[in-house]
Amino acid sequence: MGPATSVTRVADQGIWIESDVPLAGTPEWSIPLRLVQAVAAGEAAELGSVSPRLASNLATIRDIYAAWIDGHRVPLSFEPSPPCPAPHSGVSLFFSCGVDSYYSLIRHQDEIDNLVLVHGFDVPLAETTTFALVEEQARAAARLFSKRLIVVRTNSHWEQAKIPCRWRMYHGAVLMAVAYALAPNHGKVYIASSHSSYADMEPWGTHPLLDPLWSSDAVEIVHDGPNTRIEKLRLLVQYPEIMARLRVCWENIGKYNCGLCEKCIRTMLALRALGIDRCAVFPDTLTPELVRQHELNRDSVLCWRELLCPGLPPALYAAVQSAVHSYEAGLPPRTGTWKREVKRCLVAIRQSARVLLSVADRS
Repeated sequence: MGPATSVTRVADQGIWIESDVPLAGTPEWSIPLRLVQAVAAGEAAELGSVSPRLASNLATIRDIYAAWIDGHRVPLSFEPSPPCPAPHSGVSLFFSCGVDSYYSLIRHQDEIDNLVLVHGFDVPLAETTTFALVEEQARAAARLFSKRLIVVRTNSHWEQAKIPCRWRMYHGAVLMAVAYALAPNHGKVYIASSHSSYADMEPWGTHPLLDPLWSSDAVEIVHDGPNTRIEKLRLLVQYPEIMARLRVCWENIGKYNCGLCEKCIRTMLALRALGIDRCAVFPDTLTPELVRQHELNRDSVLCWRELLCPGLPPALYAAVQSAVHSYEAGLPPRTGTWKREVKRCLVAIRQSARVLLSVADRS
């Protein structure tokens, strides 16, 4: 933000949100953060004044978080807020220049007024150079679709002492806090789905079960339903101006797209499955060796299984199969080095021994 910009800020218990647009003057914005913190700590949730619509769902939200983060069904203390004025008519979309948010923007472009870009969410506040590049591309996207870009800054992620549970769960509460804080600018907020299908969904900070429950009298929260990565990219590749600005990388801070992290590899593979050999926003790093050597986890493997489709070139298809198999078998990924292959064999032997001992114990 330039020096002439008028910045407004809301703060609660050391966590703050600021922007150069009007922010809500009530403390309701911090309810999601305080609720999750209380559930994680096992302390009564002191939530203050709560709108009737949100109040009716707080116990359910608490129970979901208690189950998903191994938290506690803590007592909830709040009082109904006075009647609020009619909500703002604007509609916003959380926007990161990524596949999910671009897909939601295209789908709802006639309805959306604002794109909300949050600094301090995936890009740390200290990374001003990286964020400046992201903001430049987001502003270009906003101009392309004739939308207003709202830039928000928050310290709610990278200061670890302020995170009560894993970020994969807590980030949803942060998004809700930002949506509430921006209430003077919108009455409805879209959150693009991260998951590909209802069958693959698991506990996650933003979720079609959880997100709508956060709707208040001032702000309606809409989870924009699941589609596979390839389905989303099939729409995006029809817009060259979007593909020239696409950003999926957040693991290797300092680069727009590094071409080496899981999200970069996954996206490049999906583009290859769609017949796109090269995309200018990604470096030319994709090889079967890079794919085979990548170590998956329970979140990423769901997306990689979707890549096993006829459009993927045979060598890359086999590499994806190898990476998925390594995860499913609990083995280190293949690297082609003799040390790693020996380690894979030793791990496999230990696993077989455990199975045999378990069978022997039951017999």
